[in-house]
Amino acid sequence: MGLADMAARAERAQRAREALKQDLAGRVVTRRDAHGLVEIGVDTSAQVVEVAVNASSVGRVDPKLLAQAVLEAATSAQRAARELVAERRSYHLGVE
Repeated sequence: MGLADMAARAERAQRAREALKQDLAGRVVTRRDAHGLVEIGVDTSAQVVEVAVNASSVGRVDPKLLAQAVLEAATSAQRAARELVAERRSYHLGVE
């Protein structure tokens, strides 16, 4: 492989990384718990960025159940965000 080929390959890889970055920018993945008490949104780095609570139900729910619902929804959203990143990485970069 010549120097020109290596440079072209590096340029393609850089463009693919930039396309991946743009593809993932601003994406938020949301998931709800099984009881529909909360919805959690996470960005593609799996950081929680949104929390919504079902106001009509929250007053009638045991705080422990609400806490469990938050954890369930957050875990599910984080898992989905990791899967999205892996899928988009594979698409743009051709790697798992």
